[in-house]
Amino acid sequence: MAFSYKSVSNLLTKEECDLILNFSLENLTLNPASIVGKDSPDYNVRKSNVVFYPYYKKFPFILEKVSKLLHENITVKGFDLDYKNSEFQFTHYKEGDYFGWHKDITGKEITQYDRYCSLVIQLNDGYTDGDLELKISDDLTMKVERGIGNIIVFLSDIEHRVTGVKRGERYTLVNWVGLKENNNKKTLL
Repeated sequence: MAFSYKSVSNLLTKEECDLILNFSLENLTLNPASIVGKDSPDYNVRKSNVVFYPYYKKFPFILEKVSKLLHENITVKGFDLDYKNSEFQFTHYKEGDYFGWHKDITGKEITQYDRYCSLVIQLNDGYTDGDLELKISDDLTMKVERGIGNIIVFLSDIEHRVTGVKRGERYTLVNWVGLKENNNKKTLL
């Protein structure tokens, strides 16, 4: 069966998540999240605050752990995974915040994918609802297991959402893995 999603508990330790969370809250300025293709927020679809930052550079342990996970689980013939220079989206959901059903890509050819798969790392717990759900099929929705340091990687064309946070605050790191054609052409001698 081809890759569609992979969930891993405790990819990051609580200490690593606390380090990332404290750095983000103390040093970065969050803004209301918008939807791809729109310049301003659309609160009918999404309500949260975000900032983009090159976390792989600041926290190399993220790159090491994510690289290992991706390369053990995803291969696309003729393509390399493209993510090492990307910025994560640090996302903050407070009470009442949500993100309705959506996909992270918009019908491009595989050679144009800048978002082949999506990944979400949970940085905290202690909030009510605010669940990430994936629509596996028309009649099957999967709630992603919650836990500090948990990650889910899934194809970006899978419909998903974050339900409304009822109490507390939810923090995540979100990133996308693109594809780039590899030039490893073999020749016969």
